[in-house]
Amino acid sequence: MALSFVTVALLLLPGYRVVEAAVEWTLGFLPGWLDWLGSVLAFLLYGVGIVVALWVFGFVSVLLASPFLGTLSARAEREALGNGPDHDESLARAMVSGLAREGRKLAYHLPRLACLFLLTLVPVVNVAAPVLWFAFGAWMLALHFVDFASENRGLELDDTLALLRANRGPAFGFGAAVALLMAVPFAALVVIPAAVCGGAILWRRLS
Repeated sequence: MALSFVTVALLLLPGYRVVEAAVEWTLGFLPGWLDWLGSVLAFLLYGVGIVVALWVFGFVSVLLASPFLGTLSARAEREALGNGPDHDESLARAMVSGLAREGRKLAYHLPRLACLFLLTLVPVVNVAAPVLWFAFGAWMLALHFVDFASENRGLELDDTLALLRANRGPAFGFGAAVALLMAVPFAALVVIPAAVCGGAILWRRLS
């Protein structure tokens, strides 16, 4: 949790500056006869930008803490369900395997993120951009937090994806709840460990 706090604190100011620059860049395309919409549009853009930025902060926190979250996932299963996978890796081995796993998730994540960004630049389609971004964030958060239980069992990322695709409703519901909570400033302090535990239990329910 301390790692989550430090990450958010360090990224908050640069993140705000990125959002501010993005808003100014977007408003620069507004024709003069629509200047009256500037304040309303700026408010909406700041809202969307802040939500996305806070979600990114949470994602970075998960990435940095990944070596320790596998242990938490296994412990949550044992506490809630009476049994769970063994997770007695050394810290060094857990860090290597955890970061390698997060690298595979990034390889899945980044091309889809790029495609979604390009879609938001398409006229008419970009009207649905907030919904698309939220749905994408919910799916990725579900993947991140449920995958710890798969990793603890030596399963591949593709196995987690197959499980979630076969249960899209619960997957999106879980991811959406986490996404909404992650949008609350500094909520990552408690949301990340709670989501790891919830993801472990969801894996057991769905598998």
